[in-house]
Amino acid sequence: MRAIAVILAAGFSSRMGAFKPLLPLRADGGERCALELLCDLYAGLGVPVLAVSGFRGDEVDAAARARGARCVRNPHPENGMFSSVLTGLAALPDDTDAVFVHPADIPLTRPMTPRRLLDAAAGADDGAVLLPAFAGKEGHPPLLTRSAARHVREWRGQGGLRDALEELPRRLVPVADSLCLPDMDTPEDYAAMREAAARRSLLTPAEAETLLEIEGLPPRGRRHCRAVGTVAATLARALNAARAARGAPLIREEEALVGGLLHDICKGQPDHEAAAGRLLRRYGLERLAWLVESHRDLSLPDDAPLSARELVFLADKVVCGAWALPLERRFQQKLDQFREDPEACAAIRGRRDRAARLAARFAAEAHADPAALALSVVPSWDERERTDG
Repeated sequence: MRAIAVILAAGFSSRMGAFKPLLPLRADGGERCALELLCDLYAGLGVPVLAVSGFRGDEVDAAARARGARCVRNPHPENGMFSSVLTGLAALPDDTDAVFVHPADIPLTRPMTPRRLLDAAAGADDGAVLLPAFAGKEGHPPLLTRSAARHVREWRGQGGLRDALEELPRRLVPVADSLCLPDMDTPEDYAAMREAAARRSLLTPAEAETLLEIEGLPPRGRRHCRAVGTVAATLARALNAARAARGAPLIREEEALVGGLLHDICKGQPDHEAAAGRLLRRYGLERLAWLVESHRDLSLPDDAPLSARELVFLADKVVCGAWALPLERRFQQKLDQFREDPEACAAIRGRRDRAARLAARFAAEAHADPAALALSVVPSWDERERTDG
């Protein structure tokens, strides 16, 4: 499918008091303007960008071209956003199969959102407009199939793009991306956008829960993930207390929580840890991929500090199902299960010993046993056995 992203950056930004496409935002470790963020979003997906400029057109064109985008000028931006939509659609190559229509004032949409829209659009063109939705709310960008784009170009009704799309079939595509919802029209919106930009590379717990549901993890698996996330965040809190006392760098508790929530997102697939890493990278979540792809087995050099990755690993080793279970007993269950397989038992003992070394490092630094901390926030395995009995 040949898709193109039309970025609308021609308006006057009259309510903002500053020109929205060129406003800077610090996201993913660097500062870029809103237009640059969107150009980079689609470039990372291999989707060509067509930027529609108007007001301050020379500056917009220069910024977009520096990011590899093609530009077209709306000669009458005073006619409103829909005139920019039509300008962009008229400039599309004839072989365009689908088009994203993305206003520059919604710059924080994550890569997973257009990726999921493209996945949903693959196949027959049913004339629908595909809309991302988080928590039941429609976001941006809409993806227009070829026939839907033709309908918009030929539409002669009153109103703008929203009104033109009302006449088309609509397909809502669930996404785990709350950042596809907010735009920035006022200085207050921009202030909120700057705060949101700082967390663009990390999902919120609610977004992580949504992603588990989207990817079809069964309820039992989700209960385990919640327990591991809860324990990982508890381990981070204990470690941070010790580090704060000596002025050492802290771990983001929410990062440990979200890593725990997502660690088994691909459970049931072959080599599910690596599969989770691939899935999250495909969605542009590099940091989260790194957090979860080694949760089955890892070791850490003695001179490297414990991070959220090791806490997710440890939390998974002291949680069985949704229940707290000491590390030694957790591995003994595996040894009992594979007692007739010497090779498997040797591998299990190796993983047990590496986990024990990390647990000892954690206990020495945090002055707390990870299994005891797990027991403080989730029910014990023994309680489960009594309840089941």
